[in-house]
Amino acid sequence: MNDAVYSTRQAADLLGVSVRTVQLWVEAGTLKAWKTQGGHRRIDRASVQAVLQERQGHTGVQAADPPLSPDAPACSGEPCLRVLVVEDDPDLLAIYRMAMEHLPFPIELRCEQDGLKGLIAAGNFHPDVLIVDLNLPKLDGFAMLKALADARETEHTQIYVISALSAADIHARGGLPSNATALSKPIPIALLLQLLSEAFHAQYLPS
Repeated sequence: MNDAVYSTRQAADLLGVSVRTVQLWVEAGTLKAWKTQGGHRRIDRASVQAVLQERQGHTGVQAADPPLSPDAPACSGEPCLRVLVVEDDPDLLAIYRMAMEHLPFPIELRCEQDGLKGLIAAGNFHPDVLIVDLNLPKLDGFAMLKALADARETEHTQIYVISALSAADIHARGGLPSNATALSKPIPIALLLQLLSEAFHAQYLPS
C-alpha cells in the first residue's frame, strides 16, 4: 500500500477510535480521504498525523487533585464524571473550570476552543457530558454534533448546547440532534452545576 495513505482500519487503530468514528471524521472534513476504483476508502497520512498532533496538544485538566496527564486513567479508577467543554471564549472556559472545582464529586474536565478539536476529543475522551457552543471556529457546533450523531463513542453522552442563538436561529440552521438540550447563554452557574450533579448521580448512583 502507498505509504502516504492508510486504510480506514489502519487509521482507526492509529487514532485509537472506531472505524465508524474515522468515517464520521472523513464526512466532517477532519480527515482527508478518497475512494479507490474498487470502492475502498484511503485516508491521507498527513491528515491522520495532524489529528494525532491535535490530540497531543489538547488542553486536558482534571478538577480533582492531583491533575491527570492527558493519557492517564480518569480519576484513578474511582467513579468520575468525564466532561468535555467546547467553547471558544477563554474567559467563559475559566469560569466553567473554576465552578466545577467546587463539585462534591470527582470530575475530569477537558476543554477545547474549536469544533474540530472538540470533535477529535469527543471520539477519544468518551465524555459523560458534552457542553458545546454553536458558533465555533474551524467547525461549528452544528457540524460537530451532526458528525457525532451516530458515533458509538458518544452514544450515551448527555449533550448540552449553551448558545446565545435564539430557538428560531437554531431551527433555521438545521436544528439540533434529538439528544441535545439547548440552554441560553450565559447559563446560570447554579444550573450548570445542578445538571452536572444530576448526570453524575444518574451515571453512578442510580435510584
